[in-house]
Amino acid sequence: MSAPDTAPPAPTPTGSARTAVVTGSASGIGRATRQRLESDGWRVIGVDLRDAEVLADLATDDGRRAMVEQVEALVDGPLHGVVACAGVSGRTSPADLVVALDYFGAVGTLDGLRPLLARAGGASAVALSSNAAVTAPAVNDEGLARCLAGDEQAALAAGYGSGVEAYATAKRALATWVRREAVTDGWVGAGVRLNAVAPGLVVTAMTQKDLPGIRATKGYPRPTEEPGRPEEIAALVAFLLSDEARYVVGSYLVVDGGTDAALHPDLRV
Repeated sequence: MSAPDTAPPAPTPTGSARTAVVTGSASGIGRATRQRLESDGWRVIGVDLRDAEVLADLATDDGRRAMVEQVEALVDGPLHGVVACAGVSGRTSPADLVVALDYFGAVGTLDGLRPLLARAGGASAVALSSNAAVTAPAVNDEGLARCLAGDEQAALAAGYGSGVEAYATAKRALATWVRREAVTDGWVGAGVRLNAVAPGLVVTAMTQKDLPGIRATKGYPRPTEEPGRPEEIAALVAFLLSDEARYVVGSYLVVDGGTDAALHPDLRV
């Protein structure tokens, strides 16, 4: 094997604080991720509707622009990581809000902060997708296409059968976007690794009220039986932001207690 044309980015020196942005940082997986990163020595800029350094509604264009402007003002030096975690459940939220926040909010966050990441050299970004992207009974093909085309208004009006269908559609679109963008000049070509994490059922405030119904869903196996915990997802995100994950690019990492494997035992290629 020939030597690479360029050397990998140098790791951040021990003791040198890194800065990360975590959206949805006030609750659930976002809060657990913030806590994990801070325990690892990161400086975290939280983004949420409340209890965060940056208060912004990522379901709107204005909110996304305001978030980028506020982060730019707060970052003192390079930005080393972004975790796009803000989202709502299709079981409790209307379809248009699900698509606006879970897909367009995440993409707006990642695209909007990409220039700051590129300045750092060796930075990393993680999008929170879901195993619903591949385990849900169906997605809305028109909505999926409109999301990937960047046509937000058409995507919101795609005629979803339910909030759950909209959620699966948004999360599949996000995972697909990550796969496509991660290997481009704008991302890995600029020294920024991009990956997607796809949790299954994780017990948070968002899922707690629906837990009995989710557990009873037929045809949805969970070989581990027990649902996941936010800190388990946060641990994987922390790894993906670290130098140890230097070779992980464009991956869709399912963390769901075996549900996807049980439903799809054959490797998809």
